[in-house]
This record gives sequence, C-alpha cells and structure tokens, in this order.
Amino acid sequence: MRNNKLGYQSIALIVGSVALIGLSAIPALAQTDPLYQGKPVAVKRVRKVNRKVHRKTPAVVRVQLLKLEWRVYKVKDDGSQEETSPLAVFHAGDRLRLSVRTNQDGYLYIVHQSSPTAPGQIIFPDSRINNGSNVVNKGEEFVLPSNCPHSMNRRDCAVPVEGAAGQELFHLVFTRDPFTDLPNSASEASGGIPPETLSKLKAGSGQVLKRLRGSTPLAVLVVNTNTRDNEDIFETLVLNKGR
Repeated sequence: MRNNKLGYQSIALIVGSVALIGLSAIPALAQTDPLYQGKPVAVKRVRKVNRKVHRKTPAVVRVQLLKLEWRVYKVKDDGSQEETSPLAVFHAGDRLRLSVRTNQDGYLYIVHQSSPTAPGQIIFPDSRINNGSNVVNKGEEFVLPSNCPHSMNRRDCAVPVEGAAGQELFHLVFTRDPFTDLPNSASEASGGIPPETLSKLKAGSGQVLKRLRGSTPLAVLVVNTNTRDNEDIFETLVLNKGR
C-alpha cells in the first residue's frame, strides 16, 4: 500500500508540474506576440454621433491602444492556404483569404471593394462565422471566408480575384463602440455600400495609424497611436491586380 501511495503522489506531482509549465507559457506567449505588447495608457473617450454606446464610461480611461493584425493567404488548388505578401501582384483567378485579429474586445467590420469605384460588400459579419455577429474577443482570429458548405470545393472557399488589372480594396474597421450606419450582424447586411460612404466613415476617424511587423514576417500590425481619439481603426488594404 505504501508503494502505491508513493506512486500516486509521484503522478500527482508530475501532473501538477506539467500544468504549471503550461500556465507559465501563456504569459510568455503573450509577451512575444506584438499584438499584446504595450502597457495601458490614458485615453480620452470621444463621443461620436454614428456610434451606439452601450454603457457610460469616464471621460479618460486607462486602456491599451487599439491594435489590429491582418494577413493575406493565397489559396492553393487543394484548398490549403499559404501566407503571401500583400505587396504581391495578384491576377484574375487567384483565390485569397484574409486573417484578422484584434488586441481587445470590440466590434469588427470588413468591407471588400472589387475596385476603388465599386460598391463595398460586407464580408464580416458573416452568417457562417461567429454566429453572424461582429462582436469580437481579444486575440480571436477570424479567417475569411471560412465555414463554407461541405459541398463546396475547399479551394472555392475564398475571395476570388476578378476583373481587369487595377486594385481591390479591403477595409478593416475595428471600433470600441458599434457603428449605427454599418451592419452589426449578418442579418443586417444587404446591398452595397457606396464608396463615398466608406470615405466619409474613414474621414470621421481621428486615428493616427502606425504600421509594424506582426506575429509573422508577412503579417501587418496596425496601431492607432492617437490617445485623444482612440475610438477606432479604419485600415484599408490595397491589393494590386496585374493583367
């Protein structure tokens, strides 16, 4: 019996040690991920007419600056994906996916324009992802599109590059409070968004953006460094299309 008791104690000690190692690794990962680096700072909250405020907040709060990381994937014929440079030249027939993470809870909108003059199409929120909601949690990664029907070929679960040479735009909008003039759920998303509306929304942001290398060599980390208006990030990703 004594030997059995010692054996159980040894197993418990080993399991406890492994658990402690696992727990200690979590903060270490957070420290090395640029998305989470940086200390809270004093940020002035700004009331904006096109936002829905769910709760009252002090005029000045200590929070981290808003950050958003994005990556572009090129989809292969077998449906697998490979991270690619956003500076690459893409061609009609290429298939793309977009990955987005944020450094805190908030509200995310992603709008795709097939050209700078084309209406914007909401690709997030999406009924297939996050229960159709645009409420996102800190560090949660969203790959768009995903959760496509099983009947669909895996390589077609992507955003196809179409049309003549030129530019395609993805607008990545991350905000502390939801917009009143953008869909906040997939059920609200219908029709296109005029380019003029997108330009007006971007002009209404008080952001001062800084772009850094993200968690991979090809990832882009965007930070709103303005402490006097840190309500949102409105990042525009421009992809170049060749002939």
